[in-house]
Amino acid sequence: MSERRAEHLSDADLHRLRAALVKKRDELIAAQRATTTEQRGIHDRETEQGDVAENLIEQEASLRLGAFDATLLADVERALQKLEDGNFGTSEDSGLPIPLERLEAVPWARRTAQEEQRKQHGS
Repeated sequence: MSERRAEHLSDADLHRLRAALVKKRDELIAAQRATTTEQRGIHDRETEQGDVAENLIEQEASLRLGAFDATLLADVERALQKLEDGNFGTSEDSGLPIPLERLEAVPWARRTAQEEQRKQHGS
């Protein structure tokens, strides 16, 4: 793992990527707050029997989405920390540069696309 700044990223690239990460972090935090408020609302209002089942299904979907968002938020926070530490833009597995195109699509990427595919396919 590399401890230096990724040489393939310019200051402008890093600035754009930081802005994208901050925006995503803020969106995820806002979504978590909205989900929490919505879940409280489901418990607070009186419902009819048919509504109870529907509300439970909605709650379960919200909890699953919330867990995904929490994982994604942790990845975004990790990427922001790597920016601060100066080791953003390199694979955590190999230390190879993560291409700018990948970082623009997924600024919180932890490895190259090929490494991610291998990891997902168990290779």
